[in-house]
Amino acid sequence: MYDGNSSPPPIGTDKKINMVLDKFKKAKMRWNSWSDIWEECYDYVLPHRESFYQESAAQRRTENIYDETAVVGLPKFASRLQLGFFPPNGRAFRLMPGPEFPKELINKAFQQQLDEITDLLHEGLRNSNFNAELHEGFQDLGLGTMNLLVEEGRFIGDLHFTSVPPTNLAILPGSLDSISGWFRWNYDMELREVLQKYPKAKLTDQMKSQLARNPNRKTKIIEATCLNTEKRFQDVYNYYLISETDNQILEEYELQGRGSVPWITTRWSKSGFEVWGRGPVLQAMPAIKTLNLTVQLILENAEMAISGSFVYDDDGVFNPDNVTIQPGTFIPRSPGSRIDTLQNAGRFDVAQLVLDDMRRNVRKALYIDELDTRQNARTPLSATEVSERLADVARDMGAVAGRMQKEFLTPLVERLIAIYTAQGLIELPKVDGRTVRIVPVSPLLRAQDQQDVSDFVRFQQTVAGTFGPEITAALYNQEEVIRFLASKFGIKEELLADQQQVQQNAQLIQQLMSAQQGGGMQ
Repeated sequence: MYDGNSSPPPIGTDKKINMVLDKFKKAKMRWNSWSDIWEECYDYVLPHRESFYQESAAQRRTENIYDETAVVGLPKFASRLQLGFFPPNGRAFRLMPGPEFPKELINKAFQQQLDEITDLLHEGLRNSNFNAELHEGFQDLGLGTMNLLVEEGRFIGDLHFTSVPPTNLAILPGSLDSISGWFRWNYDMELREVLQKYPKAKLTDQMKSQLARNPNRKTKIIEATCLNTEKRFQDVYNYYLISETDNQILEEYELQGRGSVPWITTRWSKSGFEVWGRGPVLQAMPAIKTLNLTVQLILENAEMAISGSFVYDDDGVFNPDNVTIQPGTFIPRSPGSRIDTLQNAGRFDVAQLVLDDMRRNVRKALYIDELDTRQNARTPLSATEVSERLADVARDMGAVAGRMQKEFLTPLVERLIAIYTAQGLIELPKVDGRTVRIVPVSPLLRAQDQQDVSDFVRFQQTVAGTFGPEITAALYNQEEVIRFLASKFGIKEELLADQQQVQQNAQLIQQLMSAQQGGGMQ
């Protein structure tokens, strides 16, 4: 991997540029087939985002929105998703030895070392802009696809995250449902901005001459990260910084190894050979458009009822263009002429339209009602009810949880480990799920653990009801039960006492009880 200290690799040939631009055109063709659909979603759900058609990001685009349920609901959906999958102040994963790790090397000291590395990774996330950018990325995931760029910060240990919306990013599919290419473009970049944003870029003599004469000259910049097909089984990617205007590669280096690629692409769901995902916003768009149109008709009907329509006799005296209908207005007319109210041809009966049900359906589609406090309840939700609602959401999002673990959590941890390993902060064996595995501990990704605990509780209640509570404790290996429950609840094993400590604690408790009973008798 090129670190900027040594001399850069040689500039590519025209054949290499044509190869990269050809891949970019294929990715752009797939992007074009989705841009109209995304633009419609932006119009109704994300009006504050930059358009796909080169409009200004600050342009007003809220004139056609009459109901704000989806506009307000999508950020709440992102917050709920972030709280369930990656709690801002909690733990989302834990590093543990895999099935292929040597058993004789697994001890408390090694697990403690893995826990320290886990804490270091979580601390790096908390000290960065991860939470803010992840919230923006989850809003893109609501449409179907989230693209997160993970880079090193200015100093050792610093991390920088960038959520890249689909407005200027195209991707290509790879083998095994993966991504083989990311292409980000900027068609409105000045030459002096190129050196500011990409300090390692090598301009040609012609570009340097143009920079000296006209630093405001525009150029089309394309960043490409493509799979090296000649080394496809070695996790090797190539990065290219291309000036399409000058047909020149400005920067090029190789990314090798797991976690070397800075891009993390996560799809909500996908079908067939599609590379872009489909999110809950796409599924709820019919309800969102119907709700918006309904409120628009209600407001238009209210405006008609307030202002009204009128008919008049054209007597040559009354001029409706010079009349303003307002209190205290005198309207001239000739004797015998009339100005009457025009009755509407039809009546828009809003009583037949159940707006609350449609709004509830939109909120239900975006998973934003499950953890809200009941509006008519005098007390907040109990812990049991919150747990049941969370389990219900986990059942509804079972496939999404699997994708989040495979396409987001695992690549993210591998990327963080690659950055910290290159900086010399940590030393780890291979994190591939076999030697060292990544165990999710976030609420939604631990739905199976919650189900296991519920099954055990129901089994214990059944045994106690059949044989009596007195004999129930004798049927279990208490040490193994405690370790089982601790693992399901994410409790560290170091906090549990071993068999000798349990016996000592039991003797100490008996001594204290005997002392208390003796003092009471005295």
